[in-house]
Parts: sequence; C-alpha cells; structure tokens
Amino acid sequence: MNNDGSAHNKSPQPLQQQPQQKAPATDEQKQVTRGYLRVFVALVAALLLTSGLALPWKLVPLALGLAAVVVGILTLVKVVRFGIGPVQMFVASLGLVASLVMTLGLALSVATWDSTQKLETCMGKALTMQAVEKCQSEYTGGILPR
Repeated sequence: MNNDGSAHNKSPQPLQQQPQQKAPATDEQKQVTRGYLRVFVALVAALLLTSGLALPWKLVPLALGLAAVVVGILTLVKVVRFGIGPVQMFVASLGLVASLVMTLGLALSVATWDSTQKLETCMGKALTMQAVEKCQSEYTGGILPR
C-alpha cells in the first residue's frame, strides 16, 4: 500500500502504438478519384444550367442535385482519403456546398408546388417591372423585405 491508502498497481503500462503511416495512393486510386471529380463537376454544371426550369421540369434539376450531393460526398471522401490535392479538395467542397444549397432551394420549390406554379404563371404574363413586383409580392405574401 502507498501512503495514501491505495494499493500500488504493478501491472505493466500498455505500450504506446506508433501511428501507422498511410500508404500513398496508387495511380489507379488517383485516376478513379479524378473520374469521380469529373462526374461531380458535370453534375453541378448541369444542375446550374437546369435550375431555372419551370414546373414540372424543376424535377429534373432536383434529381440532378440529389445525384450531385451523393457523388459529391463520395468524391470528397476519396479526395481526403487518398490525399489527391488541395485544389481538388477545394473544388469538391465548394461544389458540394453549392449543390446542397441549390438542391434544398429546388426541393422547397417543389414542396410548395401550387404557390410556385402560380408565381411562374404570373411572371410569364408580367410585361412590366411593376407587374413583376406585384407577382413577387403576392408570392411572398409581404413577408420578405424589398
């Protein structure tokens, strides 16, 4: 016993494990990751180009956005895991954030189908800036500031 009244533990301390060195990515892994990045950038570009479509065609960019989010997550994981490079990590991160924001906005538009359809119909008929403002104020119900 020690002077403090506790028994002295004579069991050996566990050995400190050395951190394992990650094996560098093979050329094949780098090639596959770059392929994922190309597909992801193409999906984000298609999402950007189609996001202005009217209902019912808004479902197309919504599907592209969901695919971009999934492929973006897979791409970011591969870029980080294989240490491909900071530029690729930045592109994957930025694209993932952009696709998430756009997909959420499109999902909201689709979720409020009736209101969105009324707004699109009104905006299609509006010929003056005053008519456009009237459509927007009817759609937002006065909750958004001008």
